Amino acid sequence: MRKMLIVMGLVMLLAGVGRAADIELDTDLMQTIEDTNLSLASNIALKDGKSSKAEAAELHRMFTQVEAHFVAKGDAADAVDLSKKSKDWAGEIVQSVDSKQFDHAAELAGNISRACKTCHNFYKKS
Repeated sequence: MRKMLIVMGLVMLLAGVGRAADIELDTDLMQTIEDTNLSLASNIALKDGKSSKAEAAELHRMFTQVEAHFVAKGDAADAVDLSKKSKDWAGEIVQSVDSKQFDHAAELAGNISRACKTCHNFYKKS
């Protein structure tokens, strides 16, 4: 019986550590998204197509992760919608930069920033 309690305690401890790692990963991912979007906006303003496209593609990949996270979490329809929109805008930035439409790309990067702020107002814990 004592061994069973020790094993159960270890399982619960490991589950808690795994959950804490998930939360940390989410925080790191969100910080990376913020940093990448700031750099993207700068590169768009500089009309640096190569860097802009690479960062927009990276944002698309990260917002795919964010969307999947909130789908799995459940009860976060607004976050799912905002992350999907942000993912789509990131993809559209790549197309806009390819077409040398940097003003439109800048507008889309602004949309992403506003979507992040809106989502954080609802879901980010202080």
